[in-house]
Amino acid sequence: MKHLVILLGFIQILASQTIYQSQYLQNPEMTFGYVDSCAKLWKGAYDPIGGGFYVNINREGKQFGSTIKNTLNQTRNAYGFIRAFQMTGDTSYLRYARYALDFMYKYSWDKTNTGWYNDLNSAGTPTNPSANKTAFYQHYAVLGIAASYEATNDTIDRNWLLKGYAYNESKLWDSTPSTYGYYDYVAANGTNPMDKSFNATVDAITTHVLHLYLMTGEEKYKTRLLELADNMLTYIAASSSSQQIGIAELYTSSWQIRSSSNNNETRTIMGHVLKTAWCLARIYQLEKKPLYLSTAEALVQNVLDKGYDHQNGGPYKDYNRITGAMLMNGISDTAKAYWQMEQAITSGMMLYQLTGKEKYLKMADQTLDFFMKYFVDHVYGDVFENTNKYGGLIAQWGTNKGSGGKAAYHSIETGYYTYLYGALLVKKEPARLYYSFSAQPQSRQLRMRPIGVPEGYLKIASVTRNGNTYANYDSSNLTVTLPANVDGIFSVTYAPTKNSLGVALNDHVPHDFMLHQNYPNPFNPTTTIGFTLQVSGFTSLKIYDAIGREVATLADEYLEASVQHQRTFHAGQLASGMYFAKLQSGGHVQLKKMLLVK
Repeated sequence: MKHLVILLGFIQILASQTIYQSQYLQNPEMTFGYVDSCAKLWKGAYDPIGGGFYVNINREGKQFGSTIKNTLNQTRNAYGFIRAFQMTGDTSYLRYARYALDFMYKYSWDKTNTGWYNDLNSAGTPTNPSANKTAFYQHYAVLGIAASYEATNDTIDRNWLLKGYAYNESKLWDSTPSTYGYYDYVAANGTNPMDKSFNATVDAITTHVLHLYLMTGEEKYKTRLLELADNMLTYIAASSSSQQIGIAELYTSSWQIRSSSNNNETRTIMGHVLKTAWCLARIYQLEKKPLYLSTAEALVQNVLDKGYDHQNGGPYKDYNRITGAMLMNGISDTAKAYWQMEQAITSGMMLYQLTGKEKYLKMADQTLDFFMKYFVDHVYGDVFENTNKYGGLIAQWGTNKGSGGKAAYHSIETGYYTYLYGALLVKKEPARLYYSFSAQPQSRQLRMRPIGVPEGYLKIASVTRNGNTYANYDSSNLTVTLPANVDGIFSVTYAPTKNSLGVALNDHVPHDFMLHQNYPNPFNPTTTIGFTLQVSGFTSLKIYDAIGREVATLADEYLEASVQHQRTFHAGQLASGMYFAKLQSGGHVQLKKMLLVK
């Protein structure tokens, strides 16, 4: 009878705990099928005769109307195909990524003035060679190149990546001490740099600067990241205090806010507010400056308070930052955009990992659930560009998949980071990625860092080469060594270290009562359980079997609330099956399920 009472208590506690609304967060590996369906659709945009990928793609994944091919879509498709390969192991996606990159390398580079053209016709000829070169296009041009270099260590990609970066540094970077930052645009010949902007600043981080630092470890890239973080703090995030909602996105060359009646200058985009928060959090992972984290939290709170749909999930689209009015863009209902969903998902999961605050996980989970239910085209694959508040399609805007700004990038990146963040940051589980390395005449030691986290947070748990165990790697330093003339398809499994389990990475004292999921789970025969306390006091952490019998006591003592606690559960003498960890302190109770598999 006593065991029955305990078991009923377990059921009641479990029912009261947070359950993931999205099955893709409950099981991050479900994103594999989603990403695969996206990438398959984008194969249809390829031009087998002229090369490259068409811009205008209908719902079924076929080219329609104009046959233009721009650089932005080539690089974004390359990025999507690379990430699809890394998640699924399907090497055909490498081939399609190479189609896009080869087209860029042949036609997109301005051989006279340097820098990337954007607008190309079907034959690859620039349609407007005298157009200004914007930081937005120059940053994004190297997006797919950086992803390909990360996944393949290809020397041609490396050379183009550094070539594009050098252009940005020499033509777009303002080194003036009082106004440093990337200019918004230059003339076609690289002269007359003008203005600053959200895109020039934040998109530099997401497209390549962060990846360059993670791949190389070179301090010059970290220095640039910190300078961009300071731009975000000093100007972009700081502008929110004088807005009704959001941030100012366009600035003069001296970082003065542009505020004419022009809609572009008064518009604030919720996805950009969230993206700024996400980037500050990503840089905080590498440089623990408390202001980065607190500012990221303030930006997300701005969206949650003023621009988020708490009933259905997900951020709304655009607002007038001065009046606070939502921009309806000619439709009668509120709108949401697919790429802005990604920013709520990624920033939410990362801030949850950094702070342990449930509101961020709720935002990510709720938004992800809405995205997968309503944005995803469950008939033809990939995603619709916009929906209304309730997830319905907006007839005036159509159902086409490809346009001048929409390609394979954001839809697949949403799946990619949902998988990595969901597994490694939220659930503290392993995550596997594929890489394809060609043979080279010299040996190589490759830095393997799929996400930016503090040193010691991740380890390499295992590596295979062509399906066979590969032992030439350093687990704690996250490197894989390739001897001369060694190639193959490699799978690398990353996992949180024991030191990272249940530990929020910020500098604040934990203030939530929380029992973290054990790691590893399933386990055999030992596992680690982390927890934090809201107040200091007498605390018990006990383990029970599936019928409510106590099998172990891990804590039964007075514990402080100012530290992160961990206990190791040894189950060597126990049978395989489901077990429960039960934490009690200060009138609070939490329970976690654990699976012992021998």
